Amino acid sequence: MKYSYRIIRIITGLFFIGFVSCKKEQPAVEYSPIFPISGEWHTHVFEEGERIEGIFALRTYNTADNLSDIAWFRLGAVAQSFGVLAKVKVDVANKTIIAGKYQNTLAVPADKTTIEIIEGKILLNASTQPSNVVADSIYVKYKTAVDGNTYIVKGHRRTAWPQDQY
Repeated sequence: MKYSYRIIRIITGLFFIGFVSCKKEQPAVEYSPIFPISGEWHTHVFEEGERIEGIFALRTYNTADNLSDIAWFRLGAVAQSFGVLAKVKVDVANKTIIAGKYQNTLAVPADKTTIEIIEGKILLNASTQPSNVVADSIYVKYKTAVDGNTYIVKGHRRTAWPQDQY
């Protein structure tokens, strides 16, 4: 009788310890000061109305200063005429990239290093992906000094689901 009572106490004690140890508090999520503008976006690029083949990753992220009105805008590479790496002004409250001329650090030659953002906006929960996940959308229209062409970038926030990478 003593033996079974002791086993019941041990099992109860282990169950209690297991139950208490599993209760953990979740840390608070800290967002970038430019969220929801910040993120990785899967986009299509259109040049003068014609779609450029491929999916391009657009990345928007805060600067080292961690300000709420400036963001890095990075799309493509040096070899692509639409490639951009520029600090742009943003309006987080209106979820827009502010129109204006900016210095494009990817541009070659050095005398053609500006881009002009004509329009840029984030649309929250505006796109249902093939995985049935609802994602934010992005739309940016800009002109580069490299070739003088106007480009339109359209896409959605990366969901990480394979079927959403279209």
